Amino acid sequence: MRPVSRRNLLRGAAAAGALPLLGATPAPAAPAPTMPFPPARWIGSGPFTHVYDASTSTARRYLNDHTLIKSQDRWHLFSIVGNSAPPGESPDSGAETAFAHASAPTPYGPWTTHADALTVDPAYHGEEHLWAPHVVEAGGRFWMFYAAGGQGGQGGAAVNLATSTDLSTWTREPSGPLFRGLAARDPMVLRVGGEWVMYYTELSGPGGRHIVAYRRSDDLVHWSAPGTAFADASTDATVSVTESPYVVERDGWYYLFIGPRGGYEGTDVLASRDPFRFDLAGWAGHVPGHAVEAVADGDTWYVTAAGWFRQGLYVAPLEWRDTPPTWQSPDNPVAGLDAAGRLTVFALDAADRSMLRRVQLDPAADLWSGWERFGGPAGAVPTLGRGADGRLEVFSLAPGGVNLHHRVQRPDGGWYDWEEFGGPAGAAPAVARDASGRLEVFALAPGGTSFARRRQTAPGSLVWDPWEPGFGGAAGAPPVVGVNADGRLEVFALSPGGAGIRHRWQEAPGGAWTPAWHSFGGPAGTAPRAARDGSGRLTVAAVGPSGVGTFTRRQSVPSGGWDAWLPLFGWSAGAPALAVNADGRLEAFSLTPGGARLAHRWQLSPGGTWDAGREFGEPGLRLAATPTAAVDATGRIHVFAVTPEGGVRTRVQARPSGEWQPWTAFGDRPIAPVVAGAPVP
Repeated sequence: MRPVSRRNLLRGAAAAGALPLLGATPAPAAPAPTMPFPPARWIGSGPFTHVYDASTSTARRYLNDHTLIKSQDRWHLFSIVGNSAPPGESPDSGAETAFAHASAPTPYGPWTTHADALTVDPAYHGEEHLWAPHVVEAGGRFWMFYAAGGQGGQGGAAVNLATSTDLSTWTREPSGPLFRGLAARDPMVLRVGGEWVMYYTELSGPGGRHIVAYRRSDDLVHWSAPGTAFADASTDATVSVTESPYVVERDGWYYLFIGPRGGYEGTDVLASRDPFRFDLAGWAGHVPGHAVEAVADGDTWYVTAAGWFRQGLYVAPLEWRDTPPTWQSPDNPVAGLDAAGRLTVFALDAADRSMLRRVQLDPAADLWSGWERFGGPAGAVPTLGRGADGRLEVFSLAPGGVNLHHRVQRPDGGWYDWEEFGGPAGAAPAVARDASGRLEVFALAPGGTSFARRRQTAPGSLVWDPWEPGFGGAAGAPPVVGVNADGRLEVFALSPGGAGIRHRWQEAPGGAWTPAWHSFGGPAGTAPRAARDGSGRLTVAAVGPSGVGTFTRRQSVPSGGWDAWLPLFGWSAGAPALAVNADGRLEAFSLTPGGARLAHRWQLSPGGTWDAGREFGEPGLRLAATPTAAVDATGRIHVFAVTPEGGVRTRVQARPSGEWQPWTAFGDRPIAPVVAGAPVP
């Protein structure tokens, strides 16, 4: 049996062009788990800083799974290292055959490069690669555990051990691999009570679930039979979402960091009192990074990240919070037409998170106002609703997820003051207009424990019905709402942990909702997107687990059933931005993990097949998140993209449904480069 590898699990799925676990048969959705009690602390992170680049003068290189250990007031880094692939493509993980070594006085550097710590040795029980080193200190020695693959005449993947007294010269364990498994990799070792516990990525059986397995040891050499610390909901072995397990203990609670979840560059945190049992009900937060590890330096905690689509090591402060982190809005910036038909853009100021606004003063000349303040600090980019009379309503999340606010445009084009909006405040809400012309909002609770619904009492009214608090159960991201051709609303929600997508719809325009949620296929990597094309059919776009690709599912007939899932893009950071051309054709814009490549595809006819697509970004320009697409009063699509530095770039169609003008700067004021869909740092 050939051992399961990252190359088999991730690149194979992407190359296949479809994920078998994205099913097409609707079924009642399983009840979403609820958290029985909150964790001792919620987990988040501050912004990541790029602190170390392992590239050389002759090769652009990446780091991936890694470990940090402090010895004699100096930090040492050991990491997978490899040559980077072209932007947006994944490298061959089978070519990862060495561990990089660097050291620094602090996790933020400056880092000094040393000779590689270890290189692959096929003569040592058939080593094929070197993956995921983890180093601990015990008994006057340093112990490096790593995944090496190789059949060695016994079959299965292997977890190996090398030891050192100086962190420079390493000697492999003479007796050979510590143990073998189906996909055994990414080992991490923690002292629990009076014994050592190793957590690692594994499968529950051939074709079984992805799990975090554990073994126990008294001496770091001899390990017990495996147990299961966490099992993912999926029973398909195509894509792994239990990689890079890392466990820390604090105040009697154990926190498991695992991924990729919420995209390739995402790590979920699960909390438990029991170090040998974790589940999705213990969701305690999210860190927007790949292969995340948590380390403490005295009372100061850090998280580190790396990955295929970045160059080197990134470090951020680890935040222990008293309240759940809030989710970011689906778009940054967000844009829509106001009462006068002017395209209006809203964003958050990079300095103080105050809300900013720009207005398109003359669509024909593409003349814009400058950025102007529109409100106080916000916890996320706002979301927009447009009433039956064309007036905009802006829905904002207060800092820290304290509450929701909204602000309504007056009939004369001005604005009423901000008002409290009530309801759950885990994210800015999703908004849509129903068949009667009334706005409806769907708001996620803190921690994703549930979401609620609220509706205007009449079209354009400033009065709203009470909240319906039990509209949706636990969710892994803010809900998404689409409008059917017959005016019925349809809501799509990501299940906790990306275990699937659920949907619920109105049984009649403006009427009651289906009593139960139904499965829409999955699991999925991030929140989906929904749009209706000129044929009247809804299209839903979703990212596969780990971000290996974007897939779409389209209604068979307007307001009717659904076709099967089909591939649309390769590696994706999140669900693509969707916009409808003046002639009814959908256009889609997808960003790769790391933000180095922006792809673009479009329907050849309304509701028809998709063009093969082309590059849409600027050469050499990296983006912070999937761009926003909006249509102005002339029918032209505008694309707005944010760089990691907070600059906004825009690209506009030369004419409705036509070709595109070059990229240009969109104002000189930096906005907050928050990542759509991720919890707000």
